[in-house]
Amino acid sequence: MNATNVYFIRTTAIGLLCAAVSGCLSTRQASSTLSRVATDNCVIDSSGTSGYVFHPVNLIPRSPEDSLLRHRYGERGLRMAQAVGLTSLLVQITRLEQRQQSGQQASTEYLTLRQKLTDQLQLANFDIATAAALVDCDTKRATLTATLLTRRENVREKRMTISAITIGAVAIIGASLLNLHEQPHTADWFHIAGGIGEGGLGVLALRQKPPKAEYTHLHNPLRDIWYQPKTSTVFPPLVWYYLTHPKSAGSPSVAEALRNRWDVLISLNADAKKARTHARREVEYFGDGDTYTAEELTVRAAMLGQLETEIRLMNNDLTILLNEIVRPEAPR
Repeated sequence: MNATNVYFIRTTAIGLLCAAVSGCLSTRQASSTLSRVATDNCVIDSSGTSGYVFHPVNLIPRSPEDSLLRHRYGERGLRMAQAVGLTSLLVQITRLEQRQQSGQQASTEYLTLRQKLTDQLQLANFDIATAAALVDCDTKRATLTATLLTRRENVREKRMTISAITIGAVAIIGASLLNLHEQPHTADWFHIAGGIGEGGLGVLALRQKPPKAEYTHLHNPLRDIWYQPKTSTVFPPLVWYYLTHPKSAGSPSVAEALRNRWDVLISLNADAKKARTHARREVEYFGDGDTYTAEELTVRAAMLGQLETEIRLMNNDLTILLNEIVRPEAPR
């Protein structure tokens, strides 16, 4: 092999080495960014919100108060009133309404109770917004981390593709130069080496495991929905009451419905991984953290999105209750 061939091969090797070094540097920067994004910063101070002042109050079935309010309010509005702890105030207002004669001006006592009701409903709205913000923060964090992991996988695949193309090009050019210098035997070996290199990179790409990230969630909104403790450590009491009490007799609670949906979603995800890797690894979606792939983070974001939707739907029942309070002329 003459000096020209040696110079060509040496230059190509130096170029590949520089590309590898720059790739390592970019990977290190990406890892640092990924670590910062995956850090759990979704902590909201709920110590001053209304849920820690006004606690849910259940009506005793078939009691005089229960009969009084169910004649006046609908199922959804009354359920929200119990979640916010307004039943005693509603009983007082309803009795005042019954004693008030048609066309008579509202008493000072009645107006005072109405104002207290609207104040508590406003505070309840802040509780709902706080819980929704906590879940939304975790959703966006999971989505962004999954995006960065997917980008890293795409960069790795692109780098392997470029390497395979480079090896093929080097093999073809080197073999051509060898043929020009009447060294066909060496040129054939150059072709074989290039083919082995390309094939090896292809096999390596197929056997690569997806990139993962350490993802912590100490304040895990999914955990309480999955295990359904008596008292939540994440959600305000009124939100937890709403999520764990059935909307109507005989129907499952929001938390039970979500758990059933998540069970199916996790099973589908696990079956897909089992079909692909022949080894099922359970992810701690409901623990304090785990090592996640982009696919697993996408599943987590989907569960969080469903939970956030249900929490935001509380505002609908809150509006129904408020409408029933301000329209006493339409009793039930």
